[in-house]
Amino acid sequence: MKFALCLLVFSAGAVPALAEPPAQSIHYSGRWDLSDSSKPWCAWQGSSFAVSFSGQAILATIQLDHVEYIRVIVDGDHFNSRRLKLKSETHDYVLAENLQPGSHSVEVVKETYSGRGRLTLHALRVADGELIPIPRRKPRLRIQFYGDSNLAGHSLGHEKDKGGGVHTGCHFTFAGIAARMLDAEYQNISVGGARILGRPNSVMSFFDRMEYSQKSAPWQFDRFPADVCVLNIGANNVGRSTPEEISKDYLSLLRRLRKVHPSSHIVVMNGYGWDRAEPANYTEEVVEEFDDRNVSRLAFPWLFNEWHGCEYDHAGMAVVLAEHLATINPAWKAVRAPDVMSGFGRDGDVANGSFESVAPFGGYGWRYFEDGADRVHSPRESPSGEWYLRLPEGCQVHQPNPAVKSRTYTYRLKLRSPNPGTAKIRIEFRGQHFRSEIKDAAREFVFELQPEWKEYTVKVDSPPGTGDRSRDVWQIIVRIIAESGTVECDDVRLFSKQGS
Repeated sequence: MKFALCLLVFSAGAVPALAEPPAQSIHYSGRWDLSDSSKPWCAWQGSSFAVSFSGQAILATIQLDHVEYIRVIVDGDHFNSRRLKLKSETHDYVLAENLQPGSHSVEVVKETYSGRGRLTLHALRVADGELIPIPRRKPRLRIQFYGDSNLAGHSLGHEKDKGGGVHTGCHFTFAGIAARMLDAEYQNISVGGARILGRPNSVMSFFDRMEYSQKSAPWQFDRFPADVCVLNIGANNVGRSTPEEISKDYLSLLRRLRKVHPSSHIVVMNGYGWDRAEPANYTEEVVEEFDDRNVSRLAFPWLFNEWHGCEYDHAGMAVVLAEHLATINPAWKAVRAPDVMSGFGRDGDVANGSFESVAPFGGYGWRYFEDGADRVHSPRESPSGEWYLRLPEGCQVHQPNPAVKSRTYTYRLKLRSPNPGTAKIRIEFRGQHFRSEIKDAAREFVFELQPEWKEYTVKVDSPPGTGDRSRDVWQIIVRIIAESGTVECDDVRLFSKQGS
């Protein structure tokens, strides 16, 4: 296919020269319309274009019908990539500048999708250099994602569920993170409020479109023959439909998707813990009834309060998904670690207990850093690694992890206070839904701290079963509270064993 997208190559004192880049100079990923080679366009979040070039700066001329955000990744540095807010109409944007002489790569990802309008790429300009052809390669995997606001990345960059485009993103959703772990290309066809079936806003009303609101721009599925199709949908049906009705809708959805993804392995992926009516509690039966050996069910723990997941929550989901796919086909085993720290505890322990890792937006798996909690970098003073946590008086952080009934849970953590001060450790147990804290199960421990680090231990037993599944234990939460003075914390660990 021939692309007429123009390349403007310029140098100091020279008149920009117009040139047509070779077809292999730009790599498009996601749902792009390339029918007019002079105006390639996309709409859905996660769609991207990538180029390699020699030079010290690169600019793009981009047209938008609506304000959106993009993410620019230079030389494969995802963690330090930056977001740009694009204005409507046509404008020039500096993608990268002041680079060292030599070869570089830039990937531009459409982070947001307002549900209307297109992003059209008109031109690229390279300062004192040129584009370098990108070798064509077949991706290791192709993954198709369908979902609602969580998969669309709502509040991805905020721990307290703030909305709006400034906090929304796609690149660090579990779709993007898992794709990079698996060396895969992906499409993220997700919309806030989406439902399984029914009106309004069902997956089946937009799954086959180039843009959400335009029936006249259908997607040709043979352009992206997906190896894996992941469904993260159903939460918005809860409360509107019974579990029996939701199961029936899921079966209808699977039948329709199987027609357009005849060879894909379909993963029905939902979170448990929000409510007993959530599909994760009965999708195993749905998959069994569908009776297709190339369909599986995956449930991940909903560990992000009553809200959408942020970047480190999505990293946890990405790890769960990658591990699941490796059990389906060993050839699908992840080839690299996630590029965002996971906020999900592993093997019964907490996540990031020594505070060594941080997500690109600033969170580190212990909510809420914007309330005043501070990660302190001090290799000389930290008792575990190079970082520790500092909590001003009145500040607290917490982290949830999965739990079960009739089990003994032990937290060990190192604490100190320069004041000295007082730390309170509060342990809570919850059932489904999140607001269902189990009455009389919480335990509090108060420690008078000294300026030297000291290890403290708290031990609690989870409540026994009640006979009412909606009230049974599924989550344990630890809160570290600076009750008086400044409290510093490091090396938090969780252990569990079968209770007596």
